[in-house]
Amino acid sequence: MKILVVDDEELDLFITSKMLSLEYEIQGFTSLKETVEWVRDNDFDVVLIDYYLGPGIYATEMLKQIMPICKKPVRPFVLSNYVDDKQILELKNAGFEDVIYKPVTLDSFRRKVELGKPAR
Repeated sequence: MKILVVDDEELDLFITSKMLSLEYEIQGFTSLKETVEWVRDNDFDVVLIDYYLGPGIYATEMLKQIMPICKKPVRPFVLSNYVDDKQILELKNAGFEDVIYKPVTLDSFRRKVELGKPAR
């Protein structure tokens, strides 16, 4: 499984990528521009996007930009330390499958992604 991880915090990106790279192929970015450029030329199965990516940039904005250029169906998830029920509903309405809470572990990832619903 190929996983794209987007997080503006380099340390969080490093930790998530290292943890998941024990079992999966990982590509990670800290910027919207780099992510969009990479998505144009590559395919992946799952995308994990941090809820807040910097001033005025949220996971929903990133999802709007990358989904139209994905080469195949992708399963999107939000990474977050905390989101409330209202935010979760908004994220699901925007197209995210679920929220994976930081720090990401292989077990929390498997529960949400591998044991979750299949790709659309």
